[in-house]
Amino acid sequence: MTIRKTKLRKVVIIGTGLVGTSYAYALLNQGVVNELVLIDLDQAKAEGEARDLNHGMAFGNPMRIKAGDYQECHNADLVVITAGANQKPGETRLDLVTKNAKIFKGIVEKVMDVDFQGIFVVATNPVDILTHLTREISGLPKERVIGSGTILDT
Repeated sequence: MTIRKTKLRKVVIIGTGLVGTSYAYALLNQGVVNELVLIDLDQAKAEGEARDLNHGMAFGNPMRIKAGDYQECHNADLVVITAGANQKPGETRLDLVTKNAKIFKGIVEKVMDVDFQGIFVVATNPVDILTHLTREISGLPKERVIGSGTILDT
């Protein structure tokens, strides 16, 4: 008898705000991953969101969901970055560039420090600029850094 080993399909979401938790919830319902890791500057928030998602597992697809740290990115297929400063009233998306560029530099460096071999998806505004910045900082080829979320800007 041959035992088939299923490939680990692991996604790490960095940022557990509205976008990050919505993305995590969608993954829970789609059943496309085996493991989901949530990372946030506020570790307690990431842990709380992971607990909430685990409670909803009965209505979704079985998977391992937990809060973690950047070490978890080592064997991830996908790292989704949703972290960043929120847009304030009267502030344009371009005003966010300076703040979010500093945040992204730290995040991308930490991910790459653990020998990340997967794909980045960027969903923080301004998406186009931060996607380009992620590619520059990571040194990854363009097909491994994808920006998502520009429909609002279009």
